[in-house]
Amino acid sequence: MITRCARTLMARITVAGLILVGVAALGGCRHWTADRFAPYETLAQDPRRDTEAARRHNARAVRLIEEGSLDDAEKELKTALSADLFFGPAHNNLGTIYLKQEKYYLAAWEFQYAAKIMKDSPEPRYNLGMVYEAVARLDDAGHWYDEALTLAPDSVETTAGLARVRLQQGLRDDRTRELLADLVLKDTRPEWTAWARKQLALLGGANGPTPAAPPASLSAE
Repeated sequence: MITRCARTLMARITVAGLILVGVAALGGCRHWTADRFAPYETLAQDPRRDTEAARRHNARAVRLIEEGSLDDAEKELKTALSADLFFGPAHNNLGTIYLKQEKYYLAAWEFQYAAKIMKDSPEPRYNLGMVYEAVARLDDAGHWYDEALTLAPDSVETTAGLARVRLQQGLRDDRTRELLADLVLKDTRPEWTAWARKQLALLGGANGPTPAAPPASLSAE
């Protein structure tokens, strides 16, 4: 079951993040969707990669996503990946579209592929945290948020994500308190600092009340 908090988070996913698993065989690759093979593939007879073309189509897709034209953005990203299957930002942005559409399996596939390509990038790992939090797979969500936070320790969005997940898991330990304290210290969003202060107060005693999830008005950006 998807929590109300997770649904709210999904409503305002940004395109700042960039990416899942499964590098294709060199002979060629097709990406499977629920109803058909999506029209991007590498061709065995033409192993060249046109990264510049992939970059151009990805940039167009970002603009289209910002405008809400998800179908057109998806086409641009698939064209980008036909030009260069290993262009990580296009995988990440395609995952962003699927996440907005609540196609969680496809979103996770794209984000994991991107994370595999972009080994030092926190964005696809943060996005994987979002996917798994949305479907209430909290252990997986915590794992990916933790990886993203290791790569970007000052990210308040990732700090908030990991704190949310740990509270939903009932983890009331020092790590959870540290995450909440970091939000109070670093986050410039008044809603989130107020929420973090409230959770710290609720965590004051070992047998105190269970911390509440963020209000529906809050979302990760």
